[in-house]
Amino acid sequence: MIREPYKQRSAAPQWALVATLTVVTMLAQIDKNILVLMVGPIQRDFGVGDIQISYLIGAAFAVSNIAVGLPAGWLADRYDRRVIVAVGVLVWSVAVAANAAASAFVALVVARVIVGGAEALIPPSSYSLIRDGIDDQRRARALSVYTMALMLGTGLSLVLGGPMMGWIQSAGLRAIPLIGDVAAWQMTLFLIGIVGLPVGLLIFLNRDPGRNADATHSERPTTKAVFRYLADRKSLFLPLLVFAVANAMITYGLGAWMPTMTARRFHLGMGEIGLIQGGLLLTMGPLGLWLAGMAMDAQSRANRLSGVAIVGIVVSVAVPSLTVLLCMTDTLIAFWLVDAMVVLFSWTFMAVASTIVTRVVPPNAVGLVMAIVLVLNGLIGQGLSPTLIALAGRHVFDAGRDALPHGMALVFACAGVLAVTASAWMYRALLHREAVAVAEMAVTPAHIPSR
Repeated sequence: MIREPYKQRSAAPQWALVATLTVVTMLAQIDKNILVLMVGPIQRDFGVGDIQISYLIGAAFAVSNIAVGLPAGWLADRYDRRVIVAVGVLVWSVAVAANAAASAFVALVVARVIVGGAEALIPPSSYSLIRDGIDDQRRARALSVYTMALMLGTGLSLVLGGPMMGWIQSAGLRAIPLIGDVAAWQMTLFLIGIVGLPVGLLIFLNRDPGRNADATHSERPTTKAVFRYLADRKSLFLPLLVFAVANAMITYGLGAWMPTMTARRFHLGMGEIGLIQGGLLLTMGPLGLWLAGMAMDAQSRANRLSGVAIVGIVVSVAVPSLTVLLCMTDTLIAFWLVDAMVVLFSWTFMAVASTIVTRVVPPNAVGLVMAIVLVLNGLIGQGLSPTLIALAGRHVFDAGRDALPHGMALVFACAGVLAVTASAWMYRALLHREAVAVAEMAVTPAHIPSR
């Protein structure tokens, strides 16, 4: 199906599509992150240590999520993206709910692996749908709203997860039909999983926007052709990937170690830290992304994609500077003020990267290209950054009292240098691209209609 011309499309159904995809991804983040609040009960019920728990909440999810990432992008460029999204939600919802029936720790690991793989199906199809379903003049804002789901889901899991388990325990909700009595944390996961089942069907309330006119079935590129396309334009895509990965190293590294750093430095409980950090994620994060989306849309309307890269430069300067300052701050009030500014900027890099990809990549390859970005972010940002921070704290700062914040500051500063360099390189590449386009328009003769 070929999508309708832009002038025939109203804004309401476009924002409805964005809202649906945002809700779906927000639920994925809740399902992904709420397990970290259940570490204590899981260890008590199954008698496992920190190493087994670290595999459950980390590697078990990440490995399958990364493994499915590229195939998910390939699927998004070829098949019904609404079906892919619905299948992903339904599968991970059943897997989350199935934790209620787990009688052995290995069952939790298997469920977590399934959740990680199923959730990987969602982003490539979502980015592809936004590319084809949202008009150019509002696409950056749409991508910014979609990126908000990462913060909103994480924030809700931190703010509501603990109280929800407490309410279930105080209310005495223990019995599940066909399963029997379960622990409060298992009942929590069961209810969250059940909620996901109807949410997965919401996508079908949105009309399929169709594929762009130049993305017909016969013209869909092979994976090899997509990689060749990126290699031929490495002057743009190489700095874009470095920009995204460097910022991901800071964002994921901070997310992994900030609660521990805060607890050690200011002697706060994890519940208090979760409430404050969750509140910032629910407020400052969406505000920053919306402002960035407005700025990028203004540049897009002026046909200045290089202006989007300027937003990337600002983010690449602000985020490492603020995170290093955060690690060095000794007073609690100043710490939370700086953290609020960090959250304001922290996930904007994904809105910048996705806006550029959806503007320059052929629509029949957006899913796979965004999958490449996400896989690299997962491998290096989520997988490597927390380990680098731990190694820096131990070997560079001799595992001293402030080894963790100093290790974080060192990794963030190094990643920041890469991010600033890559964003400036990306800006120059886009400026050159715009100059070439203007030159080609200048030498192209005007079309004179035949009489």
